[in-house]
Amino acid sequence: MKNLIKTTVVSLVATSVILTSFAATAAEESENKNVAPIEQVKTVAKGDKQTDNKVLTKEPIKARTKGTAAEEESHDHDGFSFCIGDCDDEKHQAHSCDDDDKDCETIHRFFQNRRDGFYVDVSAISSVGDDYAYAANADTESEFDVTISYRVQLVGLFIESPGISTRRIQGMYSMPAWGVNFYNSEDYSFDLFYQYSTRGIEGLAGIQSRNEDERAGLRMTGFYDNSQLQMIYSPVSRNGEGSDGIEASISYSYNWQYRNTNFYSNLGMQYRSKEVTPYGVQTWADDNLSTKDGLSYSAELGVEYPLTTDWVIGSYVGYNALSERSIAARQDTVEDGYRAGLLLTFIF
Repeated sequence: MKNLIKTTVVSLVATSVILTSFAATAAEESENKNVAPIEQVKTVAKGDKQTDNKVLTKEPIKARTKGTAAEEESHDHDGFSFCIGDCDDEKHQAHSCDDDDKDCETIHRFFQNRRDGFYVDVSAISSVGDDYAYAANADTESEFDVTISYRVQLVGLFIESPGISTRRIQGMYSMPAWGVNFYNSEDYSFDLFYQYSTRGIEGLAGIQSRNEDERAGLRMTGFYDNSQLQMIYSPVSRNGEGSDGIEASISYSYNWQYRNTNFYSNLGMQYRSKEVTPYGVQTWADDNLSTKDGLSYSAELGVEYPLTTDWVIGSYVGYNALSERSIAARQDTVEDGYRAGLLLTFIF
């Protein structure tokens, strides 16, 4: 009995030791198994994190690139940016220019016209010379006139009345007109105009080649160093008989300055078709003259000296040679003439 009890106790102790050892071994293996996945997870997590960082680094770049392109595209559309000519390190024009782009010139839209503004002056003019504005009238006489010269422009729409004081600025064949200035750059300006008066330029009206009726057309003015070129084309020059004639002109002005005195010279040529009625004539003459017989020529010299910031004194002399067609339509022997004068101008 005692042996049975001892055997049972020994068996229980041995079984407990075996179970304890097995349990400890199982626990250790289970712990090792649990630790390995954690380290693997950490390693994988680190790898995934690096991968994610790389992805995140690339994706924002792509996003920023796309965003920049979209912004630039949107900016281009909003600013309507474009270039004329080669834009790589060359002078070009655009509706919007970067602040650091010194080679870019801004072209203003229609509602941002660089010529918007006004100019007004009053001149007292004393002139002498030929006066053959009317046919059969070849008088030589002196005159004294007071005239206002102005140009007012807003959002491209303008009204102007050139005078002898603005002769070197507004061209030889510009007359009182209104219209629209639809294109501007640093060197060129384009106008659509309607001439509402044929009264001529005070001090030169006696020798000017003028029309009896109004005209309309296109005017281009080029601005260069100390000079100006102007071309006018008028496909609508009324004659009161139901048909329109063609009128075209070109004039060139050159200015130079010596100390505080400004000198200028103007040269011009004008063509009028036979349908255009000359000033002072009731109807146009249906002749068989050639195209060149409708050409007339003009030349002017002038000098200006500023007395103050508002007062300018000047003098001028003008010459005009009539076209063969105008000579044939007259009832006298006048072929050309001149006028000269002095003027005192107050600029507002």
